[in-house]
Amino acid sequence: MLLTGTGRLAPAGLSPWALVVRDGRIGWIGAPRDAPADDERVDLGGALVTPGLVDSHTHPVFAGDRSDEAASRLEGQPYTDGGILRTVRATRAADDASLEALLEARLRSALAAGTTTVECKSGYGLSLDEELRHLRIIERVAERLPLRIIPTFLGAHAVPPEHAGMAEYAAHVADDMIPAVASAGLASFVDVFADAGFFDAGATERIGRAATAAGLGLRLHADQLELTGAAQLGVGLGAASVDHLEQLDAEGVAALAGSSTVATLLPGPATVLRDRMPPARALLDAGATVALASDANAGTFGAFGAMPLVIGLGATRLGMTVTEALVAAARGGARALRRPDLGVLEVGGAADLVAWDADHEGAFALRLGNVRPLRTWIGGVEIDASGRTMDA
Repeated sequence: MLLTGTGRLAPAGLSPWALVVRDGRIGWIGAPRDAPADDERVDLGGALVTPGLVDSHTHPVFAGDRSDEAASRLEGQPYTDGGILRTVRATRAADDASLEALLEARLRSALAAGTTTVECKSGYGLSLDEELRHLRIIERVAERLPLRIIPTFLGAHAVPPEHAGMAEYAAHVADDMIPAVASAGLASFVDVFADAGFFDAGATERIGRAATAAGLGLRLHADQLELTGAAQLGVGLGAASVDHLEQLDAEGVAALAGSSTVATLLPGPATVLRDRMPPARALLDAGATVALASDANAGTFGAFGAMPLVIGLGATRLGMTVTEALVAAARGGARALRRPDLGVLEVGGAADLVAWDADHEGAFALRLGNVRPLRTWIGGVEIDASGRTMDA
């Protein structure tokens, strides 16, 4: 298949352009006059074309609503009986069919907004049976959607009330839950909420080493609420990504810049929480690999399908250029998931492509979330507005 356009192919800025898709991968990119012959030709006119976006941090398996908590925070009022454990109670009480329907709707929203790969965390179960149930729900929904789904086990999201404390529960996560998840083949990564009031350095290291021993990758929620050194800990443990980083300092920036660990920045919840923004400019200038992701979740940023907005926030709130933000939301997210073949417009890369209702990538900043896909391909197969393959 030969795709051509007179608009921009971003982030390279090539215009006009041509691109050949062979066996689900990009086989050639260049000027239209030099394009090889192909019987199937698709002209995308003046549309902006980018890689499919990669949302490398989401929490989509949950029931219940915590909008009242958001309102209380913004009014400066305390609220009680809230937070992660409130969502855990609601999610444990929901049946499989309800959770599947909620998850599928959220992922379809992501696809409709130009995201072609989504990392999906568990973490609102916090017991072995519940966490396995939620990961199996992710697996079943993934089978009926064209999206690329990367499952992550987040048993260490909070300490459930039935456990004696953080150390005891962390031991259960490391010794019992991770082996069961790995044995069932239900996750690619393990995540830990490594922050003040959640899991300390010792518990995080124990869980991280258990993940590595089980053959699973590691990710951390790090330095969001307080500066704890979790980013450096993640680097030392070989984590694929450390996420949030609102409180990151110069030492953390230097550690990430000298490593293969990706700094995943989440401007959505930082905006909702009126928190400080992570140091994107310092990370980029130091040479760290930066990703942008939504952190769509139950309590601090509930917008699924928000990656165009996230790019805009990266450019307007984090001091990034639009091109840097676009790269972070595609290539950066793919690197955070250890999938360097995704999120790029390169020969050999996956043919995950989006044609947008825009002339230039600057629209992501100018229109802040109001840039929508016209056409989407995943692995070279076009996906219609309902999320079905066009040849189905």
